[in-house]
Amino acid sequence: MDQHGTVSAAASHRIAGRTAIASGVIGIAAYGLLMDAVLTRVTWIPANRINLLFNTHDIGVALQFLLLILVAFGLRTLSQQRPPGFSKALFRTGVGAMSFVVLMVLLGIGSKLISNGYYMFPQGIFGIWLILVNWRLSGSLPRWLRWAGMIVGLGLVLVGVAFVGIGFVYPSMMAIPAAHIETVKEVNSPANTFFHQLLFYASFVGVALLPVWTVLTGLQLLKKRRLAAIE
Repeated sequence: MDQHGTVSAAASHRIAGRTAIASGVIGIAAYGLLMDAVLTRVTWIPANRINLLFNTHDIGVALQFLLLILVAFGLRTLSQQRPPGFSKALFRTGVGAMSFVVLMVLLGIGSKLISNGYYMFPQGIFGIWLILVNWRLSGSLPRWLRWAGMIVGLGLVLVGVAFVGIGFVYPSMMAIPAAHIETVKEVNSPANTFFHQLLFYASFVGVALLPVWTVLTGLQLLKKRRLAAIE
């Protein structure tokens, strides 16, 4: 690699690494707010405190994925340094999925325009992208980190599947503009129980571990930056 390319790669790794760590920290905080809201909610119609936690969580997720878009650029630069890398189509698919996560989250704040769960579907597509990217980054990231990324991706895919299943249980909650929670009757059925349990456990694998994987990836990118600077 020529000197200009080395400097460009080092700068890309530095920006992507720091952005990844920031995204991870925000993601951890957002997940903490989500768990607080879910575990302390005691009524079907959430109290003002619970709504505030959900809305703050949504803002955090929007920031988390907005920063992840910049991380995707760093991963693309990293993939170009050692085959097999990943294609432009795969890169654009990931950026598109993350952009839609941000858009759906922002539109769902307060559940006024759309349900605040709509973002889980593009998040599931992002999970597929995460699996493919980690598979294609063979030789660029440690094997353990790549396998961790694929496991996280699978968790996010299952979260997306759970959201679709819940949509069949509560079709009124998928309405646009969003239906008022007061008009939606709680459903007690095996399907409802299954998809909510799937969502709960899949979130531990995907949503909770995504920011951890992001921070670890950011540290690896900063390490690559130091190596590129030395070369």
